[in-house]
Amino acid sequence: MSRSDVIQLLYIIAFALFIYGLMGLTGPRTAVRGNRIAAVGMALAVIATLLIRGMGNWGLIALGVVIGTAVGVPAARQVRMTAMPQMVALFNGVGGGAVALIAWVEFRHSGGFADEPTYVAIFSLFAAIVGSVSFWGSNIAFGKLQELISGRPLKLPGGVFINGALLLIAIAFGTINVVGGFLVTDRMLEMFKSKPKREADE
Repeated sequence: MSRSDVIQLLYIIAFALFIYGLMGLTGPRTAVRGNRIAAVGMALAVIATLLIRGMGNWGLIALGVVIGTAVGVPAARQVRMTAMPQMVALFNGVGGGAVALIAWVEFRHSGGFADEPTYVAIFSLFAAIVGSVSFWGSNIAFGKLQELISGRPLKLPGGVFINGALLLIAIAFGTINVVGGFLVTDRMLEMFKSKPKREADE
C-alpha cells in the first residue's frame, strides 16, 4: 500500500467517524461517546494531512495546536452548564470562520483554483459560503443567548425572497470565480508563452 493510499484510507475512516460521532451528539446519553469518536476522527484527519508530502511549516502547526489547547480546554472545563449553549454557538462560529478562511487562502494560493480539478474548486467555494454563514449565524446566536442583543426575531418584509436572492448571488459569484479563474489563468499563460516568442522574433 502506497503512502497516497494510506492517506486516502485515513481520510475515509476519519469521515466515517465524523458522521458516527455526529449521530451520537443527537442525545444526552450518547453525546460524550459521540464527541470522543469525532475527536478520534479529527486526530486521524490531522495525521493524514501531516503525511502529505511537502506539508511543512511545523512551527505554525505547533503554535496553532498550543493556542487551540490553551483556549479550548479551560473553556470546556470551566463553563457553566447554563452557559453551554453559548459556548457551543461560539465554537461553532469559530469553526465556520476557519473553514471560510482556509477556502480563501487556498483560492489565493492556487491562483483561483486554476490548476486544481473542478470539483475541488466547487467544494472549496461551497465550504467558503457555508463557513461564512455558519460564522455569522453562530455569532448572532451567541449574542442572543448571552443577551447581548435582543432575542426577538427580526423579520424583514419578503425575508424568504431576500434569502433566496442572496443564495443565488452567492452561487453566481462562486460560479464566476471558478470559471473566471480558469479563463484568466489560461489567458495569462498564453500571454507569457507568447512573450518570449515575440522577443525572439525581434
